Amino acid sequence: MKRNLLTVLTIASALTVIVTGCSSTKTNVATPAASENAPASTTASTPTAKKDVTLTVGSSQNWVKDIDRKLAEAFTKETGIKIDFQVNPDDQYMNIVKTKISTHEAPDIIYMPSGIGMDNFQPDKNFLDLSNEPWAANLKGWAKSGASINGKLYGFNTWSVDGWGVLYNTDLFAKYSLTPPKTYAEFAALCDKLLANGITPIYENGKDEWHLPLWLSGMSTVKGAGPSLTDKFNKNEAKFADQAVLETAMTQLNDMNKKGYFGKNVLSNDWDHGYEALGSGKYAMDLVYTTYQQEVVQKFPNSGADKWKMFPIPLGDNQGFATSSGGIIRVVNKESKNIDAVKQYFAFLSKPDNLKSFYTDRKDLGEPSFNGIEVAPPTAALKSIKEISGTNIDQAYESSIKFWDGGLLGKSLQDMISGASTPKQVLQKLDESRDKSFKVAK
Repeated sequence: MKRNLLTVLTIASALTVIVTGCSSTKTNVATPAASENAPASTTASTPTAKKDVTLTVGSSQNWVKDIDRKLAEAFTKETGIKIDFQVNPDDQYMNIVKTKISTHEAPDIIYMPSGIGMDNFQPDKNFLDLSNEPWAANLKGWAKSGASINGKLYGFNTWSVDGWGVLYNTDLFAKYSLTPPKTYAEFAALCDKLLANGITPIYENGKDEWHLPLWLSGMSTVKGAGPSLTDKFNKNEAKFADQAVLETAMTQLNDMNKKGYFGKNVLSNDWDHGYEALGSGKYAMDLVYTTYQQEVVQKFPNSGADKWKMFPIPLGDNQGFATSSGGIIRVVNKESKNIDAVKQYFAFLSKPDNLKSFYTDRKDLGEPSFNGIEVAPPTAALKSIKEISGTNIDQAYESSIKFWDGGLLGKSLQDMISGASTPKQVLQKLDESRDKSFKVAK
């Protein structure tokens, strides 16, 4: 999710990247080895496209994995239809997509985060309605909801619903007699104790603009926020800077850095080095998705990461779990000249055996989006954070708020961490950006 769930919305400094086609850029999330399960054939009822077709697929660098390429190769072998993955840098992708759509140069298939953010792209005008595709009836409710706008299904979803929480090393917590905090004060106290014993409390990859905004995005469930405030945000009847609990949360995030909870190089840390930071035991916690521990185990088998647990983001005394709207989806360019080939490709990917191959490889994902696909038991992280949160579960702001500008927010939070901005100013900049977008939308 993750990250996905994660949102990549900074201003593109160059728009030539998507033209270069496929890229071998290293992904931020570990890619499991390809499954040995053989991809299944498509059904006879699937529309038949010409075999000299090449489908272009636009994606952020994190979102295309080895299993996607393997299934694409199997599809090509069976149909002759080629798949051209056009992979772009995280911090440029969404703005490249906006530009390509506006200039009528968008690829046939476009990866993007699920949820209300789709509404920013005028889906009725630009995306193909997939509501009547045969596979749509087998989507789970959350997968269909997160890929729909105004009752129309625009996204092909093979991701999973997940959320971000603080994963912690249970061995380190036990060693120093620490327990999951119920308040920010308790959280600060356990961080102080870890520091006193030579353990850096939290790994924060502040270099990546998409990650810092997750601390605020997860505040949708904090006491004083909730669905009613989300509704006001989406009607532009409330401002982030006017919410005392959100300003408190950002002030606490800033204090975490000042107190050394992130270590000395927070703005130099990137996502890839988080595995070693936690797997080596040098850091005790990280803000990640619930299947992240499985990736740590793959890289550090002796870390005991499979037993690690998770608690909610503690800012503002939060005890709720903010989830995605279903991860990353694929929408279809309404102007594509290869609609039949796209439908054939989606039908192929939605076959049960191919879905099984996909989820077997994608160990970073949780619950499958399609009914009838068996999954492994929930991770210790997911189980533990749901036990703490109970019924206090709702969609994170990045999935539920109109005109959530993760790129601008990421830069603003980096400025705050470096001392060039205040917590209040971070929220004010987000409000200013959203005001402009609402005016344009009207």
